[in-house]
Amino acid sequence: MATKRVLIIEDDQWFLSLVKKTLEREKFAVVTANNTIEGMAEINKEVPDAIILDFFMPGPNALVLLHELQSYGDTAKVPVVLCTNNASDIPKESISSYGVVSILDKATMHPNDVAAAVRKAL
Repeated sequence: MATKRVLIIEDDQWFLSLVKKTLEREKFAVVTANNTIEGMAEINKEVPDAIILDFFMPGPNALVLLHELQSYGDTAKVPVVLCTNNASDIPKESISSYGVVSILDKATMHPNDVAAAVRKAL
């Protein structure tokens, strides 16, 4: 079975590093981006099998990226796991149509929760 490629788009370097290490232990190929613009550039290079996305970031936020993903046939089906603060403030019903399969709250989650959400999505 081919290694699944996961893109993490996160501006918090500590959190990004923690999630990256966790996913690499799970044998995922991990690519990272510090914001949505870098994330879009990585997606243009190669469409990932899944995306882990911080919702609230400086510059264009996750909604901009989610809209962009839905605009193209090759990216519209990529599962997205949101990892963010204040996850309860994000209405799941309104973003599920954007490929969001799970929303994890950074304040209460464990890094293994991210790996489990990605495995479930794939």
